[in-house]
Amino acid sequence: MARPGCPCPRLGTVPVGQEDLTAPDGHCQVNPRLQATLTLSPTSGLVSGYSMTPPTLNITDEVYIIDTSDSLSISCRGQHPLEWAWPGAPAVPATEEKDSEDTGVMRDCEGSDTRPYCKALLLREAHANNTGSYHCYYKYIKARIEGTTAASTYVFVRDFEQPFINKPDTLLVNRKDSMWVPCLVSVPGLNVTLRSQNSVLRPDGQEVVWDDRQGMRVPTPLLRDALYLQCETTWGGRDFLSNPFLVHITGNELYDIQLFPKKSLELLVGEKLVLNCTVWAEFNSGVTFDWDYPGKQKSPSSAWSGSKDLSWRQPQETSW
Repeated sequence: MARPGCPCPRLGTVPVGQEDLTAPDGHCQVNPRLQATLTLSPTSGLVSGYSMTPPTLNITDEVYIIDTSDSLSISCRGQHPLEWAWPGAPAVPATEEKDSEDTGVMRDCEGSDTRPYCKALLLREAHANNTGSYHCYYKYIKARIEGTTAASTYVFVRDFEQPFINKPDTLLVNRKDSMWVPCLVSVPGLNVTLRSQNSVLRPDGQEVVWDDRQGMRVPTPLLRDALYLQCETTWGGRDFLSNPFLVHITGNELYDIQLFPKKSLELLVGEKLVLNCTVWAEFNSGVTFDWDYPGKQKSPSSAWSGSKDLSWRQPQETSW
C-alpha cells in the first residue's frame, strides 16, 4: 500500500519555536517536531490524465474592470462538472435556492455540444474587496492547471474611496534577492510608493517594480531595517495609505525533512493512519506544512489561496 507524500514545507509563513535544538549538521538551532494525524477512508480514484478540453469563460479578457456596486456575472462551460473559487467565497457557496448577495451565488446554466456543463457565478453588488482572481475549474479533477483543467480572469472592482484592499499583516523577510510587498489595489494604474518609518521607495521599473495584481517587488536589503511598511497613493487630491505590514526577519535554510514511519504500511478499512513529518531548519525560519493525499477534499474558497497560520503551535492532532 503506497503511503501519502509529504511535500517540502514552504519557508516564510510561520515563525517556529524557540527551543534550543541542534540541526543534523550541528550549526544552527532548529524547530521542534510537528505532528498531524490523518484518518483516511477508501475513495474512488481521481482522473490522472489531463488531455482534455479546458473550461472557458464568457469573459475572455485576462483583466476585467467594473465599478463598485456594479453586478458581476461570469459563466463557465466545460466537458466535466464545474466549480468556482473567488475572493471572499464562503466555505459552502450559495446556490439559487439560498441566495447570497454579499458573497456570490452559483447557478447552473446552459452548456453547448462540446462543453455540456455550465456554471455561472453572480455577485449582485460587487465591492472593492471582491477584487481578485476568479477561477473556474473541473470539480472532480484534483489538479488545478490553468488552460487545461481551469480558466480564470482577474477582476478589479474599482472603488476610489478604497483604493487599497489588503488587510494588516506580517511580512516575513528572508535572504531572497527580492520579494513582493502585497499592497493589493481595487483600482489599476495608480502611482504607488512604498514607505517605512524612515524611507520612501518609488518604482523604477528595474529594482523596484509595481504590479497592479501583486503589489511592490523590492530588493530585500532595502527592507531589513524597516519596522513596518505601507503603500501610499494620491487620487483626486487625497492621500491614501494601505493597511500596514509589520516586518519580521526570518531564516530560510532547510537541513532535513523526514516522514515517519519510513516503511510502507498496510491497514484494514476503518483503521487510523498516523504520519509524522519533521523538519530541521535554521533558527527563526518559517515553515508551512501542507499535506496531500488521495481523496483530499478542498473547499472552493481554499482551492487556490492555500492555508496560512501566523502562530506557533505545539505538536497537535488533526482528524479528517
